[in-house]
Amino acid sequence: MSEDVSSKPLPELAEYALETPLNCHHCQKVITCLHVVRLLRTKVNFVSTLPRRGHVIVCPECRRILSADLGGMT
Repeated sequence: MSEDVSSKPLPELAEYALETPLNCHHCQKVITCLHVVRLLRTKVNFVSTLPRRGHVIVCPECRRILSADLGGMT
């Protein structure tokens, strides 16, 4: 039940340029930027101490989640 999301637009998209081109560890393509998508918690069935918002960093080519850090974001 996997869905191809590579052709769908990303909502709330921000783009960050990389100082040096890198290879995505998922698709192995050379990337020069990263896309950042905002997360919003929509439902929880318990009292949660987790944040209500966050960000996910994705490869612009394969759109898989990458391990990265956005320092200074609040």
